[in-house]
Amino acid sequence: MKKNNSLLYLLLICLVALPNGLFAQSLETSFFEEQNTSSFAVFFKKNTTYQARAQFSIGGSTPLGIPAQIREINSYNPTLQLGLEVNATKWLTDTHRWGIRTGLRFEGRGMRTDARVKNYYTQIDGDDGKQTKGYFTGNVKTKMKNSYITFPVLAVYQVNENWNIYGGLYLSGLIDKDFTGYVYNGVLREGNPIGTPVEFQDGAKGEYDFSSDLNRFQWGTAWGFEYKVNDHLRLFSDLNWGLNNLFKKDFEAISFSMYSIYLNVGFGYQF
Repeated sequence: MKKNNSLLYLLLICLVALPNGLFAQSLETSFFEEQNTSSFAVFFKKNTTYQARAQFSIGGSTPLGIPAQIREINSYNPTLQLGLEVNATKWLTDTHRWGIRTGLRFEGRGMRTDARVKNYYTQIDGDDGKQTKGYFTGNVKTKMKNSYITFPVLAVYQVNENWNIYGGLYLSGLIDKDFTGYVYNGVLREGNPIGTPVEFQDGAKGEYDFSSDLNRFQWGTAWGFEYKVNDHLRLFSDLNWGLNNLFKKDFEAISFSMYSIYLNVGFGYQF
């Protein structure tokens, strides 16, 4: 009987202790979850600034140096290229001297050019869908209008309370593309510089479309500065210099590499 009573007492003690133990464990779990959530929130709030930006861009896609085939630039129009960006800067110290900035930018890159060329290797699309490659001497008009989503990773340095400078790398993905144009007032020799001549005179044009040959990804370096007008308004300017070819590796209709080089100017609102 005493043995049964002892077992009964032990069972009662367990039943009383179990809810208390579970409650204590629940409190401990909730405490650590709250602590982790709090630390996560602090990371994105403490020494972190956020900006929304708007910009316009001046530049184009160009070879580095003027190739011998291009004899004269008749005209150049950067066209209206706009961009919108949101970014965050995580400052590494309470003094906000050094920081790391990243974000997302939707931007346009484009231009219109007219050039006089000699023995310029290119590809012309015929009315029947046939493509003719050869060396053209005459005038070439080009229109480029592309849209990108860009992911910058930049180091930011606060020079003083009004000026920041920044620099780093960017990666851009092509989301909309248009690289077209035509040749006119000249002669295309098929295959080689002494091949069969095809004349484009008296308003005749030889059109081309290299949109599908554009590189899907562009990457490069960016350097710039920003000026603090007040607690929220910022003015900025930066240079984006592409480091890979505008076109795919197997593209042969233009014999030289082209790189995207743009100067961005705009304003931002810091939250």
